[in-house]
Amino acid sequence: MHGSRTQTVLGKRRSRAGSLVLHLSGTSESEYEAPVAGPSTPTLSSKLDWLRPFPCTHYGCSKSYTKPSRLAEHERSHTGVRPFVCATCGKSYLRETHLQAHTRAHLPESDRPIVCEEEGCGKRFWTAQHLKYHENVLHKGEKPFKCTAEECGAAFLKHHQLRAHLATEHAPPGTKPYQCEHAGCTKSFPTAQKLTAHGKVHNEKRYTCVHAACVSTETFFATWTALQHHNRTAHPPTCPHESCNGRVFATRGGLRGHLKVHEQREMEASDSDEDGGERPRKRRRGGEIGRDWRCREPGCTKDFKSKKALTTHHTITHLGERNFVCTHEECGQTFGYKHILQRHVARVHGHDLVDTARTEAEEEDDDPDAEPTDYETDAPVRKTPVDASAIDAITGKAYAERTPRKLACPYPHFTGIQVELPQVVVGAEPCEYSFGRAYDLRRHLRAVHEVVLEKGALDRWARGIRV
Repeated sequence: MHGSRTQTVLGKRRSRAGSLVLHLSGTSESEYEAPVAGPSTPTLSSKLDWLRPFPCTHYGCSKSYTKPSRLAEHERSHTGVRPFVCATCGKSYLRETHLQAHTRAHLPESDRPIVCEEEGCGKRFWTAQHLKYHENVLHKGEKPFKCTAEECGAAFLKHHQLRAHLATEHAPPGTKPYQCEHAGCTKSFPTAQKLTAHGKVHNEKRYTCVHAACVSTETFFATWTALQHHNRTAHPPTCPHESCNGRVFATRGGLRGHLKVHEQREMEASDSDEDGGERPRKRRRGGEIGRDWRCREPGCTKDFKSKKALTTHHTITHLGERNFVCTHEECGQTFGYKHILQRHVARVHGHDLVDTARTEAEEEDDDPDAEPTDYETDAPVRKTPVDASAIDAITGKAYAERTPRKLACPYPHFTGIQVELPQVVVGAEPCEYSFGRAYDLRRHLRAVHEVVLEKGALDRWARGIRV
C-alpha cells in the first residue's frame, strides 16, 4: 500500500493518496494484453466522476464539485445571487471566504501580521504572497507583466497597463484594451464587463424558439434579430377563426386589431337577437369594442378608443376651444372641428366642400344619442350653384394658368439636347407632358422614358427654352 501525504490549506486538512496515481501507457490496442487477474485500473473519466459527484446542471457548464456546498457556491455565478454583504460598506460577494477577505480591508494596518523587513519600509501585509509581490516590485524593481510581442521587451507593474500597451502599440488604431479573441472578430472594449457581454454574441445557442412546432427540434439562434425574423416568417400571427381561413398578419398588433372585428360582429349578432324587430342603434366608427378611454367630466358618458380622441373631446366640448376660424369676410365664426367649418362654409357662404375628410378623433367623438350642439344646428344643406373657381382649384386648372409650364417633354426627338437613347425609338409619338421646372422634367424622363440626362445639360436647355 502506498503511503499518503497531507497538506494544510486555509486551516483544513486534505489527504492525497498515492494509490490514485494513473499509469498511462503509450502502446497501441493491438499490443495491449489484458491482465489475467487482479483489480482493474479505473479510467480517468470514471475516476473524476467519482471524485466530483456533484455536476453543475446549468446549460453549457461542465464543472463538477466534491460537495453540495461547493456546487451551491458555483451556481451563484450563474444566478447572480450574492448573499454575503459587508456590514461596513455594503459590498456583496458570492462566497463567505471572499467576504472575510474583504472585511480585513476595513481593519487598521497595525492588525496585519506580516511586516516588510527592508530598511525604512515597515509596511505590513495579511499574507506572505502580498509581501513577496511588494518586495519584488518596489524593492527589487521587477515588472511581472511583460509584453509578448517580438522585439518589444516592455514590462509593466499592472496587468491593465500591459493591456493598454498591446492595444496602442501592437494593434490597429482605435483598438481598446479588451479585445475579443473569437475567430474573425475584430471588436474591442474598454472594460472586461463589456467584453464578457459581447462574448454572448458568439454563442450559437443563445436564443431558442419556444413555439410548439420548434420545441421538439430545438431550434437555436445566435442573435435576437434572427429569432424575431424566424418567428415572423415561420410562425406569423394567424387568426384562429375558421371564417378567415388562416389569415396571417405582419405584426401581433395587427392580429389584435383584427380579433376586435370578430368580437364586434359577435356582439352585434347577440344584440340583434335580443332586440328582435327594433330599429338597430347607429353604429359608431370603429365599433364598440376597445372603448377604454372614458370622459371623467360629471354628467358626460362618452367613451373613446384612444387617448388622443378623448383629449380632443375634452378640449373642445368641456374647455370650449375653437381653433378653426372661417376666413370669409365679415364672418369670423370659430369651430371645434374642421369638418364643421367646411359644413358652415358650404351652407352659409355657398362654396362646395373641398376637403370633407374627418380625423379619427372627430369620428370617435360622434354620439348617436347626443343632442346637436349650438354649432351643428344649421339648416339643411342647400343646393347652391358651385363656384367655377372652386372647380378650377380642384381640377388643377387654376394652378396651370397661374404657373405656365413651358418645358415640354422633348421625347423622343430631343431637339437641342445631346443624349444617348437606351434603344432606337421608331415611330414613337411625342410625349404630351410639360413641366414648369427642369427638376421635374428630369425625373419624368428617368422614370417614364428611362432616359438619364445630366443636370447641367438639361438646365442649359431649359434656360434657352424660357428665353
